Amino acid sequence: MNKKLLFFSMLISFGVIFFTSCKSGEDADTDDLQGEKVELNDIREEILISMLAPSDMAVMLIDNPNLYFNKDIINPTLNSDKYNTNSKIALNIGIYTADLSYASLFEQEQITYDYLDVVKGMSEELGITNSIEKKHLDMIKNTKMNKNEMIRIINESFMNTDAYLRENNRQKAITMILIGGWVEAQYIAVSLAKGSPKTNQQLTESILAQKISLELMTKALENVDNDKVLISLKNDINKIYKAYILLDENMSDENFKNFCDLIIEVRSNYVV
Repeated sequence: MNKKLLFFSMLISFGVIFFTSCKSGEDADTDDLQGEKVELNDIREEILISMLAPSDMAVMLIDNPNLYFNKDIINPTLNSDKYNTNSKIALNIGIYTADLSYASLFEQEQITYDYLDVVKGMSEELGITNSIEKKHLDMIKNTKMNKNEMIRIINESFMNTDAYLRENNRQKAITMILIGGWVEAQYIAVSLAKGSPKTNQQLTESILAQKISLELMTKALENVDNDKVLISLKNDINKIYKAYILLDENMSDENFKNFCDLIIEVRSNYVV
């Protein structure tokens, strides 16, 4: 299995174990994923497997020597306390995963530790243990590490859930994790682009290249119109797709800024 496919498997496994093992809403005020499991053919699983994981998305967008780390643009860890429904937790696991990958890419050891710890805490709130091993947190906290070592630890943490993936199927939660991560990775990118296609040409090209992932998400969500949680996400994806079409037709400063503003608007609704 190549590295990219391994990332897909690990991230999806990571999402699945969170939501297949939740405590039926004991800790969440509204358990809006448990008990609303969509039919297998409502979300096209074969397409989900082809979608980029949040960790891959973040690296593809921002692995650029001319970029920098800006803590102010990622979702604060304190926000995790206010995600009290399973759908919000699912979206923000994807979001925090993209943020975590961004921090790791720029060798932010303390932030990487903090965000891994938040994800661990979110899983434990839902009654899941050992999603991230304490030894991995300790290694990042107590050892000077480069980005490759931090990414290796993240990979190993995700691999701990891979076996569980083979025994469980929670497409709805997986879909929300992937969408949350995609939106956050795009949000980081457009924030660094500062609303202009001229800020960094390589970054602009990376942003435009993600239309392919968006097309996959659109196809994966074709049959979810009867699901009140996923239909809202589908509408967001469709709005973003239309903005991409405008960019294809005319890469003007105005269209690019409107695209960036739309990404920021959608993301703001996910992290509140």
